[in-house]
Amino acid sequence: MSQVSSTRASVIIPTYNRCHSLERALQSVKELQFPRDQFEVVVVDNNSSDNTPGVSDKFRATGVPVKYVKETRLSFTVARHTGAQAASGPVLCYIDDDVMVSPGWLTAIVAAFEKDEGVAIVGGPILPIFESEPPEWIQKYHPMSGWLSLLDLGTSQHEVQYAYGPNFSVRNSVLQLLGGFPADTIGVESEGRHGVVDKIYVGTGDVGLCGKVVKAGYKVMYVPEALVHHVIPPVRLTKRWWRSRLTGEGCCTALTLQYERKDRPLRLLSRSLLSLLKAAKRALGFALSALLKTGKERHEFYISYHLSRAKVEFALARNPDLAQRLWKIALTGVQPDETGRLSRLLS
Repeated sequence: MSQVSSTRASVIIPTYNRCHSLERALQSVKELQFPRDQFEVVVVDNNSSDNTPGVSDKFRATGVPVKYVKETRLSFTVARHTGAQAASGPVLCYIDDDVMVSPGWLTAIVAAFEKDEGVAIVGGPILPIFESEPPEWIQKYHPMSGWLSLLDLGTSQHEVQYAYGPNFSVRNSVLQLLGGFPADTIGVESEGRHGVVDKIYVGTGDVGLCGKVVKAGYKVMYVPEALVHHVIPPVRLTKRWWRSRLTGEGCCTALTLQYERKDRPLRLLSRSLLSLLKAAKRALGFALSALLKTGKERHEFYISYHLSRAKVEFALARNPDLAQRLWKIALTGVQPDETGRLSRLLS
């Protein structure tokens, strides 16, 4: 007779070369107020060269139920799916390696799933811990919190349309039924480097999965007790990083639209020209804001966004099937030396 697993949830942490952040995340998991024999932790090492295996071993030795899985194909989506394949729990709780969970986090998540079979995704607050004082322009422009993957939708549990990746739990059976996560990114972001490194923003990822879930008739729930803190390093408070992030978002928008619509070259050229016009409008807004000495940053970053869209849309006009190709690669992964070559296809 086979033994029935007592695992009620699997905490999945994809990671790449951030063993110090991973150690902090695992320490918070160690302090969970949840029976250790009823959950597991799956660390998905996306081809790190640091001490990620040693950190995993360290916490396993202290009684934290850690599974270590090596995944050499660089892709956030692949790492997530590899974690799901290694997991045994009916609930998959994805967190980023730069997150610290609150003691009652897992209890609140599991309770929301077990209370209502119609719930497919649970998210919760993602509050910041800034490693350095954020500049004034970030503090003033509140919509930018979304680009930092921060979320605060109040103190009541309620149904929502989306949850964010750093604090994203999904019912395993529904994830399999809907075919997994949509494409997200190819490549990885490296600790200690400015901006993004050979990282291509391809598709809708966790937000796209939320859309699939809602369309299929399931619920996405916001649970305020499922609280995590997202550690924001100084590099993410620099204008260089923000321009890089918005450049990636522009690329993602262009590729996602083409993946869904499969437009012909002439339509792609017209979209590219429209993006250039929007960049010019933002440049004018930047100039006026600079004169008035207020709010110039949001224009500055969206110049990067629209110029990136224009460049990628022009590349797609020359090769309309490139979006489908990159989407597929994001779902299968690449080896480290291939990401630079893929980036050049979008130039």
